[in-house]
Amino acid sequence: MRDKLRLSDLSVLYVCLSHEWTTIERRCLADANYFRNIGGSSFILCHEKSLLDREAEKESLPRIYFPTDLTTWRSKLNFYFQIQLLLQKQQLDLIHSYNYESLIPLGMILKGMPQIPMLFTFNRNISWKRSSFLDKWFISRTDSVLTFSSNIRELAIESFPLSSRKFHVTGAGIDFPAKINRAQHPETKKKIITFIPRTEENLESIKVLLDSIPPLLHGLEQIGFKQQLIFTFLTDISWYEHPIYDALKRIVLERHLEMNVSFETRSLSTKSFQDCDIFIGLPMDELFSDQDLYALVTQTPVLLPRTSTRQQVVKQGKFGETYHPEDGRELRDKMIKILTNYSNYLEELSGVELELQEQHHFERYAEELYSLYEKLYSQRLRYTQKKKKLA
Repeated sequence: MRDKLRLSDLSVLYVCLSHEWTTIERRCLADANYFRNIGGSSFILCHEKSLLDREAEKESLPRIYFPTDLTTWRSKLNFYFQIQLLLQKQQLDLIHSYNYESLIPLGMILKGMPQIPMLFTFNRNISWKRSSFLDKWFISRTDSVLTFSSNIRELAIESFPLSSRKFHVTGAGIDFPAKINRAQHPETKKKIITFIPRTEENLESIKVLLDSIPPLLHGLEQIGFKQQLIFTFLTDISWYEHPIYDALKRIVLERHLEMNVSFETRSLSTKSFQDCDIFIGLPMDELFSDQDLYALVTQTPVLLPRTSTRQQVVKQGKFGETYHPEDGRELRDKMIKILTNYSNYLEELSGVELELQEQHHFERYAEELYSLYEKLYSQRLRYTQKKKKLA
């Protein structure tokens, strides 16, 4: 143990066992990368050849691999022994997990290692066995739960058997551009963007959107709306590599929508949305999505699947609307509402990026996160030193 604490002296293990590429995996990569850049030692525990592994390799971040998912007690025990060996071979000062499934085996280990604090970033609904004393006991070893917004914090408090003082709102921690440069489209055209994750294999939610386009165009024509609508499907890999590209293109052709649909590849960032007039979010398991935030930062009206978190994001209709994920009719009606009242949404969104910066700017996030690292490490250090003196 170190007597004098400097964050640059610490080694942190970032645990993210996932094959997906969502907000939580991007957050894990950004956290590990930034901590390495301020002088600390970062290690990512992930699946080999997962998307997180590939992206971490691009950043030259060291990885440690675990081969299976934590779906059974046998895999959790294997995980337990692997982490135990890792902790014996290499001094780790702190563990930051992004998967609920890893909390129980990590809690098992850390019950016997009181000097190491553990944080967990919460962004998915969870279900733990409330009747299981062991589950509750192991999860109680979590020192801090991080959330991206206040209403997610409230949900996390309801979900976890932990004291409310352990729950913190960090914001999403994204970089904001120095200046928002919105592209100016001709008055005769509106560009509507939908982002399709590179791991998306389910066409159902996209079909709901595609099926809503013909009646949407007809409804707009009936009320004399003259602008052409271009629905752009974005992804962050080549569309020729995307698992649903062929099927999606076939549906577009079957519905004769080729004049209204385009496909583009862009990295996921604020710049990806600067030529967007409206952003439509698709249903996802995440409680909070960085996609929604990137769109709002560029003062883009949004239409998002209805959840309590996303209703807070749109401020009950100020910055956009929400729809039921399976209701194509409501999606169509909300699109018509946004298009016919477009100037009102733009007026409400004017300056919204300043408000979002206060909540979600990376500098605020980093300050909150690393003050927690320092606080929890120092608390654990004092606790173990006190135990040694009493022994």
